[in-house]
Amino acid sequence: MFDLDRWEEIWQTINRNRKRSIMTAFGVFWGIFMLTIMMGAGLGLKRLMLSNFGNMAVNSCFYWGGQTSLPYKGLPSGRRWQLENEDMAAIKTQVPGVKSVAGIIWGSTYKFSRQDKKGDYQLMGYTPEFQEISPQTMRYGRYINDIDMTQQRKVCVITEQVWEELFPNRENPVGQTIRMNNMYLTVVGVSIPPRNGVQFQSSTSVLIPFSTLQKMYNKGNKFDGMAVAAYDNWDIKEVEENVKKVFQARHTLSPDDNKAVQGFNLGDLFNKFSGLFSGISILTWIVGIGTLLAGIVGVSNIMLVTVRERTQEIGIRRALGAKPRTIISQIMSESFVLTFVSGIFGLALAIGILSLAETLLTAMTASPGGGGMQINTQISFGLALGSTGILILGSLLAGILPANRALSIKPVDAIREE
Repeated sequence: MFDLDRWEEIWQTINRNRKRSIMTAFGVFWGIFMLTIMMGAGLGLKRLMLSNFGNMAVNSCFYWGGQTSLPYKGLPSGRRWQLENEDMAAIKTQVPGVKSVAGIIWGSTYKFSRQDKKGDYQLMGYTPEFQEISPQTMRYGRYINDIDMTQQRKVCVITEQVWEELFPNRENPVGQTIRMNNMYLTVVGVSIPPRNGVQFQSSTSVLIPFSTLQKMYNKGNKFDGMAVAAYDNWDIKEVEENVKKVFQARHTLSPDDNKAVQGFNLGDLFNKFSGLFSGISILTWIVGIGTLLAGIVGVSNIMLVTVRERTQEIGIRRALGAKPRTIISQIMSESFVLTFVSGIFGLALAIGILSLAETLLTAMTASPGGGGMQINTQISFGLALGSTGILILGSLLAGILPANRALSIKPVDAIREE
């Protein structure tokens, strides 16, 4: 390792055929470069798409009432039905694997005011369990709780934008009141709405207890939407089917009526995305490693040519008593240096380009008010180590065939070689 004569000899051998060495090294450089770029691009796209789910419980489903399309048990088609409070209780007790069930009521837009500040904001009603399914970061105060629900309190959680508009001095609004038409609501918290692709509220929403809004709208025990989250180790499709069976039994819906229960399965969508990106990752490794192997084969070929050109030199060394391991070590070292150095340059350049692309894309998607999409295209440290390991293994493999060729040369025949 620290033999300067050996390193000088390696350099002379590579430098002797400079153009050929550069072109061969470029094959390895390009292979590791493309492997890293494709991995980074694939990971960046995956992170960007999956970031749309945010902190949501991805193993979840969402439902709302619908209209029947088939007659059933004497009831006509075209019948409308709505979710009821008892549906939530039934799902919690009758469907295995359910972790959380939350109710949602979509309210109208109202005029809100505080002192001389006014704004039009959407009113939304949630049960406390919705915080478990779609968590919201609380800037101040707390989220809606069970006591708010039981006592049908006139309290609210306002979003960050509402807080900025009604409280321009940015003071803590918890405990203060805001006016909605002729009704006053006490602020108990300020939330930062989740930034994901599954939005149930706008950035200008006022959230109140589910039961309070239910009473305001005189809905009785009925409501608009339901979110059901399952435990991570449960099949969300099975949970979805069991939830639908509860609806069918409670609301006299035909099991063959696919239009009666409206909703979507977020867990199924998440699994499809995960499967797609797993396939992209596998394809990336296949293409990248194939390109890298082509470069390694090129290194092996040039080393074979080098061994052929140095036949006399190798024969003389053998005649003077050079041990086989010395010959193997010399050839393998030359192969390793040519492959490893070019590969490290390719890896470093790819990481630099990915870092630059990440910075530029984040800047291009930045909103006027600050912030932007955080597009992370960098590969992990583990992947970088894995790529380096492949590179080292490939460099050693590239030298095996030339080293065996060198050992097969007989000293007498080598000396006679012209």
